[in-house]
Amino acid sequence: MSEIAIFAPITPQGVLPAAAELVTAAKAVQSVSGESILVIAAEDRVLTYRDNLMWQGVDEVLLLHTAGIGSVQTDTLSRVLADELSARDISVLLAPADHATRAMLARTAVYLNTGMTAACKELQAKQVDGQTVVHQIKTSFGNQAMVICDITSKPNIITLLPGNYDPASLGGSPNVRVREFDGLVSGIKVLGAEQQSTVNSLTDADYVVCVGKGSMEGDNFELAKQYASKENAAFAGSRPMADQGWIPFESQIGESGTVICPKACLILGVSGAIQFTEGIKGNPVKIAVNTDPQAGITHFADYVAVADMQDILKALLDDDNSDI
Repeated sequence: MSEIAIFAPITPQGVLPAAAELVTAAKAVQSVSGESILVIAAEDRVLTYRDNLMWQGVDEVLLLHTAGIGSVQTDTLSRVLADELSARDISVLLAPADHATRAMLARTAVYLNTGMTAACKELQAKQVDGQTVVHQIKTSFGNQAMVICDITSKPNIITLLPGNYDPASLGGSPNVRVREFDGLVSGIKVLGAEQQSTVNSLTDADYVVCVGKGSMEGDNFELAKQYASKENAAFAGSRPMADQGWIPFESQIGESGTVICPKACLILGVSGAIQFTEGIKGNPVKIAVNTDPQAGITHFADYVAVADMQDILKALLDDDNSDI
């Protein structure tokens, strides 16, 4: 019997929370196709997070224990995953649309000679001539239009943006299988803990400080970083900040970068183009600081301060103003 597979990334903080939403998306497909649901996780520490993968509605959990290979070593993980997928009858593989997972699955798609649709918002499963077809709904043309994509090869590899499906609940009792992999070698060398936690800390963060072009003036950028560090918040930016080398690409928020679902987001000096705002999902408290009262971000944020970010940040960093 064919299966719907879910790839659940393991981050330095644990299972990526967005993976729980994929189970709900898979159930929607299952209601049309009748297929079973398989969860796959692969990483050196995967056995530690077994209980965090036991979602209700999942039929099987497959743990690929890649000894010595961490989550950023996508060259090796993609090969292991491709081998597992090719050995089973997988119709659809769902995964979160975070940067690291997209990079890994692009390699996997090449190994399997199949198609991949990235950053989808919704799936629509239908029966066509006795076969289940999964339409992938996503935005295009700078979010000006919605398009429907179909992949004619199998498995369909699809990454889904977070915030579009309710997360499934834990407490299921799927069959659990473990496969051990020893002696694996990766061409990617991990130089330090900071490099492997950048993306994952951003997608998992409850509080995010995000800067735009306005932070390029004076010492605004450094002040914003200091405030993020003081509040133990993730630090990110808009696409111009990544394009000009102020932040790594992995820290870019937006349609072409990382999608976040924090509890709160402080947005400093960002104009508010829709390509940026599409990168903030869920229902966080959004606070914007901008000198332009007509900037697009003022219509997106819940609270707006029309002010110089330097003044705001210095006040926030002043211990005497800790209650601001």
